[in-house]
Amino acid sequence: MTDFDFHSVWTLPASADRVYEVLADAERYSQWWPQIRRVRTTDEHSGSMAIRSAVPLTLLVFGRREVEDPIARYLKVHLTGAMIGWSSWEVRPAGSGCIADFQQQVAVSGALGLASRIAKPVFEWNHDAMMRGGHRGLSAYLSRP
Repeated sequence: MTDFDFHSVWTLPASADRVYEVLADAERYSQWWPQIRRVRTTDEHSGSMAIRSAVPLTLLVFGRREVEDPIARYLKVHLTGAMIGWSSWEVRPAGSGCIADFQQQVAVSGALGLASRIAKPVFEWNHDAMMRGGHRGLSAYLSRP
């Protein structure tokens, strides 16, 4: 297994409540996040995403919501499939907009884990490209009337 620990901080042009509302609606991620190719809902707390960034490899990830706290503006999802671990968003006001703080700790195994041992920097670069795409996409989405 290869472990990854990711952290991204996005400054966004909308209220913390609005950004939390959009991030809590994972079913619509593919509308604004180019690297999220497909989202399927299983039930009110779980579903799957097909994710593909710069590296020509599509990952299928299953998520089950563990925490959804609109007062604290905190979300946490347990992940299985291509990655096993968790990801979270914490949204807080900042100036005239807000900050969305993303954290993810995952492990990959099998062929993906073997490849990541050799190409871990490439996979980290790929994740950074995905997060840049998400940040740009969400900023544009939030700026629409």
